[in-house]
Amino acid sequence: MLDTGRLALTGIALSLFQQGLSLSAAREYREALKSFDLVLQIRPDCSEVWHERGLALENLGDYREAVVCYDRALQSSGSKKIAHEIWHSRGNALQYGLGNYEAALQSYDQALKLKPNHYLVWQNRGNALLYGLNHFQEAVANYDRVLNLVPDYYLAWRNRGNALLELGHHQAAIASYDQALSLEPNDQVSAYARSNAISQLGLLEKQPTTDPAWYGRGYNGPEDPDAQNGTCYAPDLQEWGETDGKDTLTPIGPIELELLSHTPILLIQDTKGQREVSLKQSLYSIGRDNRSDIYLHSHYASRHHATLIQLLQTGGGYTYRIVDGDLRGKRSTNGVLVNGVKQGIWDLQHQDEIVLGPDVKLIYLAPVDDKDTTN
Repeated sequence: MLDTGRLALTGIALSLFQQGLSLSAAREYREALKSFDLVLQIRPDCSEVWHERGLALENLGDYREAVVCYDRALQSSGSKKIAHEIWHSRGNALQYGLGNYEAALQSYDQALKLKPNHYLVWQNRGNALLYGLNHFQEAVANYDRVLNLVPDYYLAWRNRGNALLELGHHQAAIASYDQALSLEPNDQVSAYARSNAISQLGLLEKQPTTDPAWYGRGYNGPEDPDAQNGTCYAPDLQEWGETDGKDTLTPIGPIELELLSHTPILLIQDTKGQREVSLKQSLYSIGRDNRSDIYLHSHYASRHHATLIQLLQTGGGYTYRIVDGDLRGKRSTNGVLVNGVKQGIWDLQHQDEIVLGPDVKLIYLAPVDDKDTTN
């Protein structure tokens, strides 16, 4: 939260800005935007207001418009401290919202020019290098910078372990996870990652002679068994589950797709490519957890990102409702966008587009009888 005492706002403009901040703190982001817009009618050059408007838009999932706001803020900002925060926010929107890692690095670099020792910028820069660009060695160097500044930041230790694991340095990765757990004993992600690293180390020492058994553990191929993508790791915004080969949903080919047209179909696109799933169950869990009914290959999907619930229709047939998060009420980190609008609960219709992150898109296809065939 900004220190409003140092802002060049007075009277009604200051009151409206404080109201917007309070609404944002209460997660009433659309109402907060209305307050910020009123302030900008009075003071269109106030960088702090543009910055807060961008943050509210990020929380609504509108990352592109958030970047536009940050750019407007930078055009107005005369304070190095404010400019640093804006560049940092801009980088986060580009990385975690839009998946534009190169542009995110440029924003982080601008922030570090103004404040070289800010550990969160180094942390997020490391995440872009690790999870977005696969520059593992450079990511380790970034996490080392974080730990030189804040030695007890357990997330840096965890992500450092993840990068080392990608490099095939299993013992060093385990040591980093140990550091993370010594600082945060209840960090289940680090504990699971550590267990997975130990398991991989054992597998490497006793490598199977048949490829299928090797791949079934979540490894990609024989060319580099030391640095695979089946590990359990996460950016500090998310949890991450092990890809142990459990994706029980068999891709459906074009001929089969035609035969299954009497049932709803979910088209899935993530980092592993595209596939189609025929929906028949009464309930589906969707997420990065390897136990999910519909397993998503993405750093940005939450472990339990969404739930599909079957709805029986009068006259026969069924459709599905999508719910953000799990059935216990825990919402996902990035939310569920249906046709560009963030939704908590939505009854799906034919050709609805569902976005769960910058690299996860679903399209719902209703059964033939449910489609609108009118001209």
